[in-house]
Amino acid sequence: MITRGIFLFFIVFNLLVFGYSDESEHKTETSTSISGLSWYLNIETALQKAKKEKKNIVVMVGEESCRWCKKMKNRTLIDTRIQAKLKSYILVSVKRSDKEAMKYLPTFDGNIPSFFFMQDNKELIESIVGYYKANDFLDYLNEVEE
Repeated sequence: MITRGIFLFFIVFNLLVFGYSDESEHKTETSTSISGLSWYLNIETALQKAKKEKKNIVVMVGEESCRWCKKMKNRTLIDTRIQAKLKSYILVSVKRSDKEAMKYLPTFDGNIPSFFFMQDNKELIESIVGYYKANDFLDYLNEVEE
């Protein structure tokens, strides 16, 4: 019969040797909210969703430290007219440093922020690079939809 002391010893020993793992620490985020819209963080997941819903995709490439990316998110993408247009797409936000995501964007030249409009079969429709004011970005979205 195992005594309580030996039992506690085995528990502490296992925690020390094998480590304690909180499952919530290991869950990876699949989406995030940017300017009030839900953006996937993985292109493959977004493509699967796009196929299922028969929608096109907008891929936004940026980095947290990019001031132009921040301006795009906080000034342009917050515009309600732009948000209304973007709701008809599956949105995905990836970092320029994400090498796996960059495989889906062969024309990406490294400049950020960049936006890629794609069909659910990965075919590129159009791309745009740089910061745009709301009216200019809205004009661009209208052109892509035509």
